[in-house]
Amino acid sequence: MAEASDGEDARCGWLLDAHDEDGPAVRECGATLHFTETGFHCDHGHSHTDAETRHAQGWDYAHDEPEASLLGRAGVIGIGMDGNPF
Repeated sequence: MAEASDGEDARCGWLLDAHDEDGPAVRECGATLHFTETGFHCDHGHSHTDAETRHAQGWDYAHDEPEASLLGRAGVIGIGMDGNPF
């Protein structure tokens, strides 16, 4: 999703709700990615932290409260895709 190859700029693959002539749709963000030591962020503000960093910091992404609860039982803080804990 976030790897550049052959000199091409890497583009953000964050999925966004959109609309087209057929109605509701999903599209990729497409903004330029900037890689960091712990993951990446794009020009439109989307970011991702790699698994090694999340593990070292004691947190992981959770889709919803039930998933965050399961992570909590394992001593891991569940964080939503908006960057906030559940």
